[in-house]
Amino acid sequence: MKPKHVWLLAFLMMLGLCRQSLGADIRELQARRQHAAHLFSDGVLLLHAKTERELTADGYREEAAFYYLTGLENAPGAILAIAGKSGETWLFVPPEEKKADAMRTPAAELPSVGIDHVADWKDLQSFLAAQGKVGAKFYYQPDVAMLPRNLSALGDNRAPGWIQELKRNFPLAEFQPVRVKLNTLLAVESPAEQAVSREAARATAAAFMAGMLAIHPGVSQRHVELAVVDACWKEARGVSFWPWAMAGIHGVFPRPFESLTRYDHLNSTMQAGDLVRLDVGCEWQHYQGDFGRTVPVSGHFSQEQREVWNTFVAAYQAVARELKEGLTEDRAFDIWKAELLRHREAVKSALAQQAIATWSERKNVPYWQMHTMNLDAGYIEGPLRAGMVIDFEPIASIGGQGYYLEDMLLIGSANAEVLTPGLPYTAEEIEAAMSRPR
Repeated sequence: MKPKHVWLLAFLMMLGLCRQSLGADIRELQARRQHAAHLFSDGVLLLHAKTERELTADGYREEAAFYYLTGLENAPGAILAIAGKSGETWLFVPPEEKKADAMRTPAAELPSVGIDHVADWKDLQSFLAAQGKVGAKFYYQPDVAMLPRNLSALGDNRAPGWIQELKRNFPLAEFQPVRVKLNTLLAVESPAEQAVSREAARATAAAFMAGMLAIHPGVSQRHVELAVVDACWKEARGVSFWPWAMAGIHGVFPRPFESLTRYDHLNSTMQAGDLVRLDVGCEWQHYQGDFGRTVPVSGHFSQEQREVWNTFVAAYQAVARELKEGLTEDRAFDIWKAELLRHREAVKSALAQQAIATWSERKNVPYWQMHTMNLDAGYIEGPLRAGMVIDFEPIASIGGQGYYLEDMLLIGSANAEVLTPGLPYTAEEIEAAMSRPR
């Protein structure tokens, strides 16, 4: 056997380790790739496996779309190419010296991926040259802004460095970013995926309860976060994202986003009278949980907060009852607004009246949203579809406090199944849950 074939075999043997982690067999993986070929029929979809090695991480976590289409959980550096016209797939893998320990995987694990062609990294050049005629299209997944716009070869400063370099090498080809289409590709879950999402949701519910019971005046945000992380490791495979337990003004959007670029993650000591955005998620077999509530630091809502929160919950539940295939986000907001306005005559406090008037206008709640939840959180394109796991996540604020609630829901043709059942909603239910022995 030629040396090149030896290391390709070794790499494939290593890739076989992840065959069963997704619960998808070769036929399902191939069907996913054919669906991708259909979505990108006028070009080539290029996806890069994650390349970063993080010493502070608890393990290697593959890029969601790459994992979904390959089933490979340990393939750092590999590049997947799906040709839309022919439907053929290629996997370009790094050189042999970077895979020195690949032979540890048994040869019996080899037939797990069902990809048409496996080739050396260096063969990517000839592949792209053959594809990259004038007007050829290559689709890629954008990243965070990497360069000033005026230094980008594409004029798109969110194009990853490897795409920037490809554009320089193939100037006649067209490179287009895709995000929503990739989210759409992943959106509808198979029965096997739904089973994994259920497990992620179950673990997430347990982690939420652990975090909620850790909240009281005088504790730090970090104290609550660690209670969540500990529960996620006991119940699942760690966290799907670092918990958000932002109290008071830190829970008012867009302030929580600051935590993503701060060394202290907005850590602070929790004060009585404040509300906490407790937003948690546990991961199971790469699939992610996402769930949360607004929780009072003291264990009790003030009378104003109680009225505002219970009105918020009523509007949330009015939408939740109508979640099903075909519902659009715009229609969901109309339901939300109608329910808020229905409470206008009943509420007594000026704060609740202000909340209803403010939150019933879409422009005043820019972070009110629905999103998919599978291997990653994603945008929803068009109406809801049966088989989606989504989070309905209205986010609002009033009186210097944030209000937020979300469940994980499996969309059906006639309704939606809550995957995180039995957890508190109303102020009274949350207070009762927080009074449990710690």
